[in-house]
Amino acid sequence: MNIHKNGHISTRHAYLNPLKLIEALLQQEKNWLNAIPRLRAIILLALTQGLASLNLAALGTVAPALESSMHIGNIGYGLLSTASILTGAAAALPVGILGDRQRRVPLLIKLSILWAIAMLLSGISPSYYWFLLTQMLAGAAGVSVGPVIASLSGDLFPPSWRGRAFGLIVGGELLGAGIGMILAGTVNTLSNWRTVFFVLAIMAILLAYLLWKGMREPQRNNMEKLALELTQKNPTRQTHAQVTTNRRYLLEDIRKKSIQPVSKRILQEDPTQWHWFRAAKTILSIPSNVVLISASSAGYFYFTGLLAFGILYLTQRFHINTMAASSLFVGAGLGGIGGVIASGWIADWLLRKGLITARVWVTGIAFLLTIPFFLLALNTNNQVLEFIWLFWGAAALGATNPTLDAARLDIMHSRLWGRAEGIRISLRYILEAAAPFAFGWVSTHFSESYCQLQHCGNGYGLRITFGLFTILLLVATILMLSAVFTYPRDVATALFSHNR
Repeated sequence: MNIHKNGHISTRHAYLNPLKLIEALLQQEKNWLNAIPRLRAIILLALTQGLASLNLAALGTVAPALESSMHIGNIGYGLLSTASILTGAAAALPVGILGDRQRRVPLLIKLSILWAIAMLLSGISPSYYWFLLTQMLAGAAGVSVGPVIASLSGDLFPPSWRGRAFGLIVGGELLGAGIGMILAGTVNTLSNWRTVFFVLAIMAILLAYLLWKGMREPQRNNMEKLALELTQKNPTRQTHAQVTTNRRYLLEDIRKKSIQPVSKRILQEDPTQWHWFRAAKTILSIPSNVVLISASSAGYFYFTGLLAFGILYLTQRFHINTMAASSLFVGAGLGGIGGVIASGWIADWLLRKGLITARVWVTGIAFLLTIPFFLLALNTNNQVLEFIWLFWGAAALGATNPTLDAARLDIMHSRLWGRAEGIRISLRYILEAAAPFAFGWVSTHFSESYCQLQHCGNGYGLRITFGLFTILLLVATILMLSAVFTYPRDVATALFSHNR
């Protein structure tokens, strides 16, 4: 760095100091956390978001004990997760309607209590079929919180904040999976698999109490205010300081770049009381929404397979017990939490720089990076290297989630958020429900007897299965990058629809 005589600093020959960069990022994040609205709401929504993943992760951790106790194989165990997810997919549709028409915080409390009851009944299950039914109830409650959380988040956070906010909320889903694995592994080792579900029931009751005491219902008029500003012919003048402090990045980018809405898709009335089929037709007529749903489904299909069989794979692969495998898997999963937080921050930063398609680009690149990381992890015999590659693979896969969630709200009328998320979750989980069964079925067709190499080792079937299904991540990458061409006009259309 050169300092001239007049005191000015020239950075032409300056080198980037990584430590300075990290320090700047941490300071920026600290300033944001100090200024963030409704931090308590983010924490509570993050905890609630983790219910479905908490259950799936607990199932994955106690898989060996369940298979032994109930005399089932990989296919029977996979059916448990599949049935739970399918029930949740069906329940998300009516819950999405309620999320658009009723107070959402009481709805979240009821769903949390229902999930607690399902966990309690799972713990006392006398047979496999009883346990299957209780898992279906758990899926109905845990999965269907998604539409309610999406609707609440859209009203709590403006577009320029949503990437970071969703980063923390979606982090709750991964954190729930991590807590579930550690807790279930520890309790299962000290006691048995039934006690695991009793403990989860107690945690859900505590969450319902915290929602009741600490969560307030927001108003549903934030997007109407944005739309009013966008359509004003003579917007109110602001001072430079006001512009710097209060700038609405997504709104001003649309106005500055003269992005035109799709006139035939601008809504002419409030869709709150629309019949479900009319709402569904409108929701699925948005090109970017169809692309985002498809990409999300592909990513979550792979994620569900990892949750369902990751622990079992590690125990077979490295001959370690369930508790050790849980710790290893959760340690790698911490990369996912870092990924969701980092991607939301990066996408919002790019949005502030004027890149209106920032969320689409960040998601597409994250999907692309996931593929080599997981393939490298699956093809090493070194436990340390496998952990490192799994860590970065989890970070890349986790990075796709908050930007996808924020992008979906950007392109949808706010009074359709609940139903849109319900439809997305249903379509996603109908496909995703097949993941545990598909992973289990494919793994049984690749036993060690098929491999003639000495380094195959245990866990060969699951290793081949995880590798084959990375093709879905490539499909998600291609879909996301295609959304670059439709996303800006869909955002403008959603904003203009609020001012009718």
